[in-house]
Amino acid sequence: MRTADGAASNPVDWSQQTRNSATGNRNTQTSNRVLIVDDEPDVLRALAQTLAHDGFDVSCAQSLAQGVETLHSSPFDLVLTDLYLGPSDLGSKIAESAQTLRPAPPVIVLTGKPSFDGAQAAIRHHVADMVVKPVDPHNLLATCRRVLQEAELERRNRELESVNEVLASVIPRTIEIKDPTTSGHAARVVGYTDTLARRCGVSEEDRASLRLASLLHDVGKIGIPDSILQKPGPLTPAEREVINTHPQMGYEVLRDVQMKEEIRLWVLQHHERWDGKGYPNGLGGEEVTLPGRILMLAEVYDALAEARSYKPAWPVEKIVALFREEAGGQFDPELAPLVADGLEQQGSRFFSPNADLLF
Repeated sequence: MRTADGAASNPVDWSQQTRNSATGNRNTQTSNRVLIVDDEPDVLRALAQTLAHDGFDVSCAQSLAQGVETLHSSPFDLVLTDLYLGPSDLGSKIAESAQTLRPAPPVIVLTGKPSFDGAQAAIRHHVADMVVKPVDPHNLLATCRRVLQEAELERRNRELESVNEVLASVIPRTIEIKDPTTSGHAARVVGYTDTLARRCGVSEEDRASLRLASLLHDVGKIGIPDSILQKPGPLTPAEREVINTHPQMGYEVLRDVQMKEEIRLWVLQHHERWDGKGYPNGLGGEEVTLPGRILMLAEVYDALAEARSYKPAWPVEKIVALFREEAGGQFDPELAPLVADGLEQQGSRFFSPNADLLF
């Protein structure tokens, strides 16, 4: 609202008196700040009382202009706005304005006249939900809580993605500096696992986790002595035992990092075998999930196909023969023959992300 000289007035705040009465009747949790925008004073007052009674810290505005100004004057966790504000303004424009803020508060639109055009406008402006008037208080509060929970989950996911980006860019490079003989190994394994997972119908969510696990699968090598990692010849049995600790070390390194548990598990399990003769825990069969078994196979494929200080690169024919021989032994009895067939037919192009789907 504006005064006679055109200056912006302070936002209407009916919430303080309702908070005072509400706190005498209930124990409120930490308050979420909510801005309510509605051009009908009685509706605005009722909404403010409902939310304040439930423990929200409420501010109010009676026009689009005042709502936008208030929204930018201080941070809010949630915005409730009527869809139609006055004869021509759409409350969904507040959602458009909210998107310019960081963090952007979610917006719930209230309307007594739901329409296709109004819904379209709300969707275009990234509205979190719509509530039809007359507003049922229980439904409104449930919607507010759900939208806030979803916004918090999205915020945490963004933080997790930021952490993952750092892990994905720094850790593989750190491992390669420590063990130059495996330069490019992590990046290649990411490509092999993701292509194979796509061909096998693994969900996009699991593929995203698998890509990160592939990047980080050798993180435990940080704890292996350089004299063993960089040894030019074959390892002694004692040295091999040390190397075999790197999956467990990797799991421990990632224990306190915010990430999905399956990512850590696949790092831990990437040297297990279908027949249970792998390490570190001797898991067998489907004790390791399909994405984990894909990582196991892709990691072995890269180790064989690339030259190392202790061996030359294997030709495709030799790798195909191994996969056929070890189907049901080292590798998944269905996955290994499918990969062997693909390599036999297409060679290394089988792992190209642009290759035709074979299965």
